[in-house]
Amino acid sequence: MALDLENSNSNLNNSNKSDHDDPAVVSPSMKSFCSSDSPIVRAMTVPLDKMPTGLSGDFNIDDDIVDVPFDALNSNSSDYEKFGTDDNNNIVILNKNMEPEISNDTTNENGDDNNGNNKNYNGDSNNNDDVLNEKNKNGLQSDSNSLSNSNSNSPIDQELPYTSFTKGQVTTIFAIIIFIGFLGPMSGNIYIPALPTLQKAFNVSTTTINSTVSVFMAVFAIGPLIWGHFADICGRKWLYLCSLLLMTIVNILLASLPAKIGLLYFLRIFQAFSSSSVMSMGAGTVTDITAPKHRGKAIAYFMMGPNMGPIVAPIIAGVILINDNWRWLFGFTSIMSGVAFFLVLVFLPETLRCMVGNGDKRWIKHKNNNNNQYKNEKMAMKDNKSDLSAIESQTIQKDSNWQFFSNIGIQKPVTDDPTFQKLYPRPQKAGIHTYFSLLKYPPVLITSIGTALLFANYYAFSVTFSYYLQTQYGYSSFKTGLAYICPGVAMLIGSQTGGHLSDYIRARWIKTHENRRFPSEFRLYLQIWGIVINTAGCIGYGWTIQKHNSIIWSYVFAAMNAFGLTWCSNTTMTYLTELLARRAATAVALSTMFRNSAAAISSAIIMTLADKMGAGWCFTGLAFFNIISLIGIVYLIFNGNRWDDPPI
Repeated sequence: MALDLENSNSNLNNSNKSDHDDPAVVSPSMKSFCSSDSPIVRAMTVPLDKMPTGLSGDFNIDDDIVDVPFDALNSNSSDYEKFGTDDNNNIVILNKNMEPEISNDTTNENGDDNNGNNKNYNGDSNNNDDVLNEKNKNGLQSDSNSLSNSNSNSPIDQELPYTSFTKGQVTTIFAIIIFIGFLGPMSGNIYIPALPTLQKAFNVSTTTINSTVSVFMAVFAIGPLIWGHFADICGRKWLYLCSLLLMTIVNILLASLPAKIGLLYFLRIFQAFSSSSVMSMGAGTVTDITAPKHRGKAIAYFMMGPNMGPIVAPIIAGVILINDNWRWLFGFTSIMSGVAFFLVLVFLPETLRCMVGNGDKRWIKHKNNNNNQYKNEKMAMKDNKSDLSAIESQTIQKDSNWQFFSNIGIQKPVTDDPTFQKLYPRPQKAGIHTYFSLLKYPPVLITSIGTALLFANYYAFSVTFSYYLQTQYGYSSFKTGLAYICPGVAMLIGSQTGGHLSDYIRARWIKTHENRRFPSEFRLYLQIWGIVINTAGCIGYGWTIQKHNSIIWSYVFAAMNAFGLTWCSNTTMTYLTELLARRAATAVALSTMFRNSAAAISSAIIMTLADKMGAGWCFTGLAFFNIISLIGIVYLIFNGNRWDDPPI
């Protein structure tokens, strides 16, 4: 599941502005593009007076700053060397006629430095392989001597990595956040099949026990706003640890509480709050380590965890409830959350980009200034290329080792280096005004409302499914739990197929629209089909229940409902993380608030509505609201580029 950092030919369409890919904002000075104190050479813009010669194409010129597309640099651009692209597919170039970190130009008009070494590009590629090997070992040029020492006669076409985490590290991070993502939905779904059992154990009415689900979902809706307030500022790992520790303690208390309905309500509030962090922080972590061109698939991989909750949790609940031992529902959840806490504590590194950048450990060296011996050895051996390479290789190999128990506690940026701050700017602290600004931003509001209506449909189905299976079809608690496998598998398939197809559409669009930025709203075309499938499933399920048709049809329509839901929700999450890369956790938290609020209201009133209206007309009415979602998505697709930059 390690993400492929292939070279991309996609470019910017500067008329469509957004914070899609965490763009770097750099100083107009060409000298600031390359620093001996900074491990990464990257630039978004080129000063007008430093424009390469022989460029082709249309450029956006604003205040003497020119955005240069990737393909614009050609063999005639003799004064510049191409390094690749940044996170936003902007060209990364270095002025070869200027020694980095030197205030006065040390090259003459012919491109020769003071030692007589000509550094201009002449189209030859004799030493290209050597230079590429040197780059791969040492990273991009980070000192003033490495360019002249490379003796390169050809441009370097190496894409800058979105993340410096290794494939093994990325896979481990994904495995952990998928598992954590599973815990939140599991906490809710392991509880639903036990509602009839809990009603008897607590000696309360159906409405009273169903309201515990509504309370859980209401807090589950508000909680992400609190977690999201800190997630994009204080770091991911610290908040993971806090939420998982609270989740473990609360579930232990739930497993041992007396059978009093007041205590159940009270502790379910804290259970919901602790488990509400997983979705927004998980999406934020995905954004930290995954380039936008792979974002759809990455979100789909992450959503395997939340989507496995509805599949596995009811089965576990069915096994536990064979002997009506409902306390072990919470006991099992406490064990799982404790395991997750341990995994995060030991293995998960900090990933928030405004704190650790792309994960390159050399930022930490610069901050601590503990590599003086390393610098001195480099200066002493600057004329001995093989020894210098050995020092570099050993240093990077040491940095690449996995660090256990890292980044515990509230973190600060790994360096105060100005280049780091320009590449990975820290967003302002999210307050109430930030949430209101995001809510007023039409793309966020429209997609959040649309997804919320779909979640209302699904939770209306989920709460009533166990009731109708036991009352109309005579299912036991165990068989009821197994019945949830069908919609659960459909959710998993919907998320995976939707995510992969979303990235395929993006790649195909970029291939046929060179020199233009991919409009993220184009992903939303997939939602049209998802809404149609969800609507058909919702209506079909309601009338199947009312007409007492074969149970097979209820499974079919339940699967359609679930498939359409995750097909759309995956697209929404991918779209929001592209649109608001620096506010990914906050944006997803807002969307989560909408959908969980809708789920809470739906689960609270659905039984009353179904009893009075009949299941058929009740679910037909719910499906009617999907038309609102459809209208909003179509409007957004055709008007997505009319708004200014998103508030960040």
